Amino acid sequence: MITGETHTGETHTIAIRSGARLFRLQVPRRNLMTLVEPHETQPAPDLATELRRALREPIGLAPFSAMIRGGERLLILVDDLTRETPAAEMLPMLLEELEVEKRKVEVTVLIALGTHRKMTPEEIEKKVGRAIVRRYRVLNHEWEDESALVYLGTTRNGTPLMVNRLIQETDLCLGIGCILPHDLAGWSGGAKIVQPGICGKATTYHTHLLSAHNITTYLGTRVNPLRREIEEMAQQVNLTGIINVVLNRHGEVLHVVAGDTVEAHRRGVELARAVWEVAVPARADIVVVSSYPKEIDFWQGNMGLQAAERIVKRGGEIILLASCSEGLSGQAEHAATMTALTGVPSRSLSIEFRRQGLHDLAALGCSEIAARCRELAWVSVISEGLSDADVTALGFERADDVDQAMARALERQGEHATIVVMPHGGEIFPVLDAERE
Repeated sequence: MITGETHTGETHTIAIRSGARLFRLQVPRRNLMTLVEPHETQPAPDLATELRRALREPIGLAPFSAMIRGGERLLILVDDLTRETPAAEMLPMLLEELEVEKRKVEVTVLIALGTHRKMTPEEIEKKVGRAIVRRYRVLNHEWEDESALVYLGTTRNGTPLMVNRLIQETDLCLGIGCILPHDLAGWSGGAKIVQPGICGKATTYHTHLLSAHNITTYLGTRVNPLRREIEEMAQQVNLTGIINVVLNRHGEVLHVVAGDTVEAHRRGVELARAVWEVAVPARADIVVVSSYPKEIDFWQGNMGLQAAERIVKRGGEIILLASCSEGLSGQAEHAATMTALTGVPSRSLSIEFRRQGLHDLAALGCSEIAARCRELAWVSVISEGLSDADVTALGFERADDVDQAMARALERQGEHATIVVMPHGGEIFPVLDAERE
């Protein structure tokens, strides 16, 4: 179990995981408004059966096997270690359904890193499976190497589209991913396998700002400017189709959707909402959130922060648990840019960014999210991976443990403060009752 709750007398004890640590938060019973967790759901009885059905009855496309006539070059895009998509199980089933050996299809698997760090050979083998690594070409996306990219013009928003040049050396391109609430694109999956998945940093940096400049998070929104932008990019690169899974809170597959990049993704989002969309009665004075399991660095860990942003009162408190073993970011330029913007208020970030001659627009976006949240509420962070300098760069307060942070929050907010706890905040979409459809 990831979380648990017990109560004795006047106190609730709620277990919250962050990294390898399990915290036990004591919450006064009179203060606890609600515990926000994903809905419990049973996995699909058999992944092979579910995947085969999706490939043979895709949404908006002909059956996937009909795409292959023989001799094609097939590029398969797969998300990286920051996602729980069971690619090692799915890839052999997909290739068998397409009969790639019989039809002499040339297969390349490209790890769609976005601007994340490269995966190690061991991580790649775990992600896609030893048999795939031994039989086919499996590559990390080279997002920093301009010679590995090709320019395909601009979007309607004027974003330059720099994409892995393998896209022009292939006849068919399929994307494998998972659908979960996402802080920037609303939901992961679909066209995200292209942007940021296989784009150059200039493209990704520009795109990220579409969300960061917004007055609030796009988390859980089905259609938003960033989603439209990335779907336009997927169309420009001729992404043939997607195979996306919907997972439950335990990382097990519930559903597989396949087909048209937009139509199949929209259907997948509807299925995912039944797991990850959770009602909250009203805004709380104090929100305790763990970014588990999306907390390898703050680049991911801010997902929990934005979940809390949706339901905290202005002037309230956010207590964020995020282990962040790789610090602010596993990518050095992101971390350096965010550090350079230490202490800058949100309204001045863009000005200071230009004044210093910085270039990492994605990191500017992440800094804007942190600033937006700390200007909305007090933010305390519990993290063994973030240094004191990192916490200062974010403008947060450090707490040694969750009870210390709670005591400080109650002192500021008063003894009658309302409290919401989200132990699975890296993959949750909290919705206020007043906002529900």
